[in-house]
Amino acid sequence: MKHRLVAVMLRKHRLLAAVTAALFVATAGAVPARLDVPGVKSFGAGLAARAATLKHDPKLILEAVARRMGVTLRPEIPLPAIRLESRTQLLRMQVAADQQWGFRPPVFLSIYAAASNEIYLIDEAALYEKYPRTLDDSFAHELVHYFQAKYRKDRSDSEWSEIEAMAIQTWFRNEFMAPGRVAPEARHAATQR
Repeated sequence: MKHRLVAVMLRKHRLLAAVTAALFVATAGAVPARLDVPGVKSFGAGLAARAATLKHDPKLILEAVARRMGVTLRPEIPLPAIRLESRTQLLRMQVAADQQWGFRPPVFLSIYAAASNEIYLIDEAALYEKYPRTLDDSFAHELVHYFQAKYRKDRSDSEWSEIEAMAIQTWFRNEFMAPGRVAPEARHAATQR
């Protein structure tokens, strides 16, 4: 019985590893190579690019994700700093990623760095125009990881942390970012300001 349980757990971990690897490869393949030039705040091979901007107030996104996750915001838990690619050196993100994952990605990635409580976001407008994604839903995705780490104390390498973040990112995109769509939460939040 014990050997069978171990075999089932190994299959689950192999499946999770395969899914994670596929997601990483798909994401890495979709992100153009970037060159980090000290003192130059630009995308690509040192060429300037348009930066995407949030369509919604960060507070609205934070509150929507918290409600979706069933989290009650607590003032004693500090909010994460937001680091946009267009204004952040690649090396800074690499150091944060290395602390968390044990390796330095060769390109800028959108990540939540728990140790420094920072959210790094790719904000290259052309990338978001090419794929059905927005800076807002990328931010929502990383906020899920923030809530997982700071509120629920989940392990960042848990099997479901990325699945939950992707599910809430998709929900946020459908509810808040679909053309012509204003979610009830957005209307409510707008009236509370």
